[in-house]
Amino acid sequence: MIDDGAEIGTAWSAFCARLADAGARLAADPFPAAGADRARCVRHLLRQLVMAVQAELEFSDPANPMFHRYEEPWVQWGGPNPDNVYTRAAINPAATYRVRGNVAGVRSALFSLVDGDMHLGRFGVFSEQSLADLDVGPDGAFELWISPDHHDHNWFESDPEARMFLVRQYLCNWESDRAATLTIEPVDGRGVPPVAMTAPDLTDALDRAATWVERSMEFWAMYVEKARATLPRNDVSPPATPKGGAPSIAYGAGWWELGADEALLVTTDVPDADYWGWTVHHRFRLDSGDFANRQTSLNMVQTHADADGRIRFVLAHDDPGVPNWIDTEHQREGMLVYRSIGTRSRPTVECRVVPLAAVRDALPADHPNVAPADRREQLAARRAGVLARYS
Repeated sequence: MIDDGAEIGTAWSAFCARLADAGARLAADPFPAAGADRARCVRHLLRQLVMAVQAELEFSDPANPMFHRYEEPWVQWGGPNPDNVYTRAAINPAATYRVRGNVAGVRSALFSLVDGDMHLGRFGVFSEQSLADLDVGPDGAFELWISPDHHDHNWFESDPEARMFLVRQYLCNWESDRAATLTIEPVDGRGVPPVAMTAPDLTDALDRAATWVERSMEFWAMYVEKARATLPRNDVSPPATPKGGAPSIAYGAGWWELGADEALLVTTDVPDADYWGWTVHHRFRLDSGDFANRQTSLNMVQTHADADGRIRFVLAHDDPGVPNWIDTEHQREGMLVYRSIGTRSRPTVECRVVPLAAVRDALPADHPNVAPADRREQLAARRAGVLARYS
């Protein structure tokens, strides 16, 4: 007879040893050896652990799928978009699933059938539809099908390699845009309770969770280091779609390096697109900063456009008192990224470094000022809008 207790004990010890190794990895290049950045990286490891354990213990069963929220302010990886509410569910490509929800008040959403996470070497995107592609009832109610067999409406044809169904909902007005709550159920398993976890199930889940954490920490750190070596300094590249990214989303990026008394002035025309937004991504972690509490991103609704039809962002460590400030969180260097969906124009982007004290002189005379009290109110509303997504 197999000793389940011994098996679980061995699995737990191996899991803890691998976490210790992951922590030790943070002491080597390219990770920072000390200081606030070192603390942020250790916190990031812990957040990744929470995500991985939840995913593998609670949300990995395709016979009993549930939508799992991810890329929240407190658990990020892979350069998330602060304007998205991300959810995903495990699927079996041979099974049939029904997804239901009500999207009344939802601005936009993107539904994708994929094979998993990029840092696990899973880059496949097998099917993708936007909310506008789906048949939705007059009250906002809808249902869609995921299956190998044809369905007449809102059908995602399964691919033999598909393992996950992702939903990105876009919230541009963080105070009023709504995020829908979705459910997913296997048609053949409706009302059937999940099978009780066994010792081998737990052992496998712990192994998968440890692998997820190890590879996420390494893959995204190296991804950022490659970007740091290749992206234009204090400038941005033309838009493109990276391998494993959503095909309908175009990205452009650059790398900032700014002194304490410098700012990066970014000027462009207002894009003709269904959606666009700008955000920072930090070195080592490829997160989007503390976007709930700081203005580390701006989108098409939040951005001020000047009378000449152009938009001017100011990337700086300290608040320059302008509406389109993008906060670096006092990081001397990092990645600045813009995204667009349904792009019908690709305006050029102009960047130049200016003294922080001279930002006002570099802007149009009628460009608004933002007083410190107004900024605090703006940030308070931003925080309330983000936290309302998860209440």
